[in-house]
Amino acid sequence: MSFRNFIVENYLLFYEVVGLLIILFISAHITPKIKKYTRITIGLIIASCIIHNIELWLRSMTNVLELRYWLTTIKYCLYPLIMITITPIMSPFKQMEQRKWIIIFIIPLIISDLLIITSWFTHLVHFYYYIPSGLSVYDGGPLRYLPYITFFGYFIFLIIQNLYYLWNYTLKVKLIFVYITLGAILGLVLQLALDENDSFYHIFSSSLLLFFLLYYIHRSVIDPLTGLFNRQAYYQDMEQLKHRITFIASIDMNNLKYLNDNFGHEKGDLALKTVSSILFKHSNKNATVYRIGGDEFVIFYTKIKENEVKDNIKVMKEQLSLTEFNCAFGYAQMKQIDDIQSVIAEADRLMYEDKAKMKAINNQNKK
Repeated sequence: MSFRNFIVENYLLFYEVVGLLIILFISAHITPKIKKYTRITIGLIIASCIIHNIELWLRSMTNVLELRYWLTTIKYCLYPLIMITITPIMSPFKQMEQRKWIIIFIIPLIISDLLIITSWFTHLVHFYYYIPSGLSVYDGGPLRYLPYITFFGYFIFLIIQNLYYLWNYTLKVKLIFVYITLGAILGLVLQLALDENDSFYHIFSSSLLLFFLLYYIHRSVIDPLTGLFNRQAYYQDMEQLKHRITFIASIDMNNLKYLNDNFGHEKGDLALKTVSSILFKHSNKNATVYRIGGDEFVIFYTKIKENEVKDNIKVMKEQLSLTEFNCAFGYAQMKQIDDIQSVIAEADRLMYEDKAKMKAINNQNKK
């Protein structure tokens, strides 16, 4: 394979990874940690591409058995390692950053790599032998599928934890993630079934690029402090969901200015995070929560009855009562003939009534 052929056949890969690097450079939504792991992943993808193509080039050469063996060994070790470096990028769970979970997570990789590397002596995973012409020929041992099993194990783990995390997000986000996942699985299966060259790096780069587009779009509608949907998502869904919304709840946190003025903005941020976490975790499964201002929140309910809304608000108030923070709530029903702005205004009016009642009770208790 000539250098020109190498560039032509892998142009799409390099085009995608350069695009990813540009996204990393210009994006304000992507954290330094994710940028770091993405750069490492891109480096490993390029390395696997180069190693795979060198090994392909050597197949037509004589007396290169040892070099082909070690290139294949490195490639087999790289594929699950790429999945491990992708996991911190795509993993939504903070536990994956803890040392004990990192150690547990890499144990399968360590065992797999030891078996792969020692196959030079054991022939358990892979080995090469010479034919009379001097060419080296690949053969697999009893554990020939171990590199693929390890790789798919990490891949399935990543899918499961993301599906679990995305369960409470919108159908649009779920469908995009499912498309990326199924596309990657189908590409891997077709590569294994129809092509003798187990070159997965094109699928890695394409899936990573699609994921980053999803991530970038998703982060643009997420409030960075609380993790709730932001005002941009609120306006977007106000239009897109207006025929499906059945109830709208307006929520306003009490005493945020007092907390900021007397205890500092760190205390105010803690209060907003605490309230947001409760609204997100304890809102109904048919509810979408937005932070639309400093201490203002809105919930859009779809396909839900009024008694369910009342029960849901009761649960959220009970959870808030276990903290030092509280909120006023108001809700209004959305009917087909109603204008959504008027329903929001009615929910706001009832929320301010609730806020006034809470203030009156608080003043009464101080006497």
